[in-house]
Amino acid sequence: MRAAAGFAAITSVVKAVAFLKEAVVAAAFGVGSTMDSYLMALVVIGFPSLALANAAQTVFIREYVRIIAVQGEPAAARFLRQAAVGLLLALTALLVVWTALLPAILAVVGHGLAPAQRALVVANAERLIPYYCLNGINLLGYGVLQSRRVFLRSALIPIATPLIVMALVALGGADLAVLIGSLTLGTVAESMLILVLLSRAQPRSVVPAGQTPGNFREFAWGALMLIPASLVNGLLPVIEQTIASGLGHGTISALGYAAKLPATLNTLLTAAIGVTILPYFAERLARGDEHNCRRFFVRYTALVALAGAAIAAVAVLGSGWFVRLAFQRGQFSPENALVVTTLQRAYLWQLPGAMAGSVAVRYVAAQGRYRAVAIGALVMVPITGLLQWLFAQGWGAPGLAFGTSVGAALTAIVIFWLALRPAAGPLSSWKAA
Repeated sequence: MRAAAGFAAITSVVKAVAFLKEAVVAAAFGVGSTMDSYLMALVVIGFPSLALANAAQTVFIREYVRIIAVQGEPAAARFLRQAAVGLLLALTALLVVWTALLPAILAVVGHGLAPAQRALVVANAERLIPYYCLNGINLLGYGVLQSRRVFLRSALIPIATPLIVMALVALGGADLAVLIGSLTLGTVAESMLILVLLSRAQPRSVVPAGQTPGNFREFAWGALMLIPASLVNGLLPVIEQTIASGLGHGTISALGYAAKLPATLNTLLTAAIGVTILPYFAERLARGDEHNCRRFFVRYTALVALAGAAIAAVAVLGSGWFVRLAFQRGQFSPENALVVTTLQRAYLWQLPGAMAGSVAVRYVAAQGRYRAVAIGALVMVPITGLLQWLFAQGWGAPGLAFGTSVGAALTAIVIFWLALRPAAGPLSSWKAA
């Protein structure tokens, strides 16, 4: 808990700097077609790459902890090298195919955009490819650091990106090339800092000759099983932007600004515990302490849900003040602030479900029950998308945002139920061969 508290404190500083970055970007670009094209490019090109990288990181942490405990450091070092090379090759192949399909994808996702704006989205997405490749490898690096309990220093690394973006956008003004370039440069800085920490945290060891552990196959198989869940979860922002593109000029960027506070609160309240809890669950289950682990999971999930509801209520009351303070300057007008405030209040009610669901997913993953995670996502993402569409038909953009919150609550209930169901057996045994 001490490490979690420290992680939360550092993460809050990082997120505060990230909010300053959003304020600088909002002042430079405002709400309009330029930011719409940039935000849609972020979502569209990030959908496949982040789905793969997030699935790989979840499986990697569990397997890496298991390998250290069962096979030792030499096998863990070899596994890390294999996982990094495999992930980079998979990301490269995936992005090549996805980029070739972008025009056809945008014809559906950006159905409400003019042809010129779709072309701008394609151009922005192609510029963002280096950022997403680096981000995928960084996620694996963060997985190593979390597995080795390097929580505090790793929590500070992401501050590099918003600092670099703020500096370059402040100097370059409302230029998308500057914004995208600064984002990529910030990710490069993160990569270098991760490598420095890895060189200190990862013990130097040599794999004994003739040792051919099958850990990479288990990692690849587990990631393949989780990719469907990551893919369909990644569809949520795509579905949201598809609906939003037909709701009028500036809706996508307004929703993007409105989602910043709920997303940040969710990260602060779940990531601090979440990055420590997956290795914790995995170790406790490996030692056969399933009863106490299950009891802790139930109590902690209930506490997180109650805390999320209370925080959401307080945040809703202060939403208007926050939007004016964070965004209302430059091209971001008072009228823009009123629109974003309404959307933000609807988004904030996702906190209880998002927080509880995050804990439940980690518990299921620690058991190696990746099929359960995939089934939950395959069922709930279409239901959430349907709720977003139905509410948007009646209430417009605020209805879309509220549909997200309702979907998060229902998803948490389903994943919690799956987590408590008896498992037929984990993906791989924790016992040494």
